[in-house]
Amino acid sequence: MTRAGSGALWEVARPGAILLAAGLALAGAFTRNPVFFGIALAAALLAFAVRQVAAHRINAARGLREGVKQKGAVEISFHSWKDAESNVHESCRGLISMDGRPLWEMEFAAPGHWRPREGSYPARLAFIRGVEWPVVILTQEGLLYPRLKPRQRRGQMP
Repeated sequence: MTRAGSGALWEVARPGAILLAAGLALAGAFTRNPVFFGIALAAALLAFAVRQVAAHRINAARGLREGVKQKGAVEISFHSWKDAESNVHESCRGLISMDGRPLWEMEFAAPGHWRPREGSYPARLAFIRGVEWPVVILTQEGLLYPRLKPRQRRGQMP
């Protein structure tokens, strides 16, 4: 992840996808070809997806390089659900605790090189300036980072 560099590619991906969508929509308007509108819609969805994930990925890379590390704990759980077509989906979630601080509830981005196991684990939490939650959670098995903006919770882990 630290090879992601400064995240420059991720930073231009969203504006690039937006420009692509706008260009395709204009091409559809001029040519009246509905294929351009369909591709423009796909590019707009791509821009939205990049917006959801890119910031967290960039922050995680920064946190690994220059973040302030603190001891904490993570309680990992998996949640499954079915969509309208009966496809089963699974998300990895975690409750993050820190000494005397509120808990953070996170949905983690799917790690590509390992599969976390459910349970409670000690962890190192990396923080960066300008972000109030831990941007990356380092466990013995691997690292996790948020897929979406985490939610703050009050109380202690059981």
